[in-house]
Amino acid sequence: MKKTLLIVLLVISSYSYASIRVMTFNTTCSVCNKGEFDKFKYRKNWIVDTIKRANPDLISMQEVLLPSQLRWFKKELKDYYLTYYRKYFIFRYADPALFVRKSRFDINILGGFWLGPRGGRFSLGWDRRLPRRVQYNYLYDKQENKELLFIGSHFDNNKINKYESAKMFTKRFVEKEIPTIFAADTNLKPEMEGFQILKENYYDSYEESSQISFIKNSNTNADDSCNLEKGKTFPECRVDHILLSKKHNWHVSNWAIDQFVYGKEAKFTSDHRALYVDVELLD
Repeated sequence: MKKTLLIVLLVISSYSYASIRVMTFNTTCSVCNKGEFDKFKYRKNWIVDTIKRANPDLISMQEVLLPSQLRWFKKELKDYYLTYYRKYFIFRYADPALFVRKSRFDINILGGFWLGPRGGRFSLGWDRRLPRRVQYNYLYDKQENKELLFIGSHFDNNKINKYESAKMFTKRFVEKEIPTIFAADTNLKPEMEGFQILKENYYDSYEESSQISFIKNSNTNADDSCNLEKGKTFPECRVDHILLSKKHNWHVSNWAIDQFVYGKEAKFTSDHRALYVDVELLD
């Protein structure tokens, strides 16, 4: 019996992808919620501390908008490639920005498109608001000799825009055969129609995880995982999601949310908590 069990375990391990830690983190833009959060010059150190403590392999970061802020993060996070939208080195839009661990991955193809009715061209959405984008990296995993598609975004909070964004995103990627990870602030809570569209073709890593973890340094509780604009009760308040393609067999060993507070007033780094998951791809 022991011999049989050992053989089974060896077979399973031989067909598993080494674990990948994926983070999504809306950092709150430097001109947003003034007075509610500390100045960005302080928060940027806390953002990096959050990332380095989690040590993710892939990061989808939202609301880092200024070139100077991007340069600072790139300097502090030297172990990562940084990709975002740049046009002729003049027009830059880093919501989202993707970070990819250099030692683990090569970027084969990078690209993206605008969310809106113009088929991916620059747009202010279906109901005119801020411009929103999807960014993607086709990756080569040097450790596992496999390919992976990593996608990030930040859907608009407008009801029509976030619903149509979910439809557009799904239409663009649903036929892809490559294993896909989507990490984003979707502004969609789990019960919303737009999120149900995403779930038709993608697993919700929260629902798939065998463990839910709250990373904290103070007396916080599960509901402190919420952005209070979206709700006061966890997990119903969730709008930041990491989704996995249903065409592939994933194992999620841990879903974690970071509740660390910083500074004299013990404030959160952002109005969103950083979220990360540990995933493996089983062939």
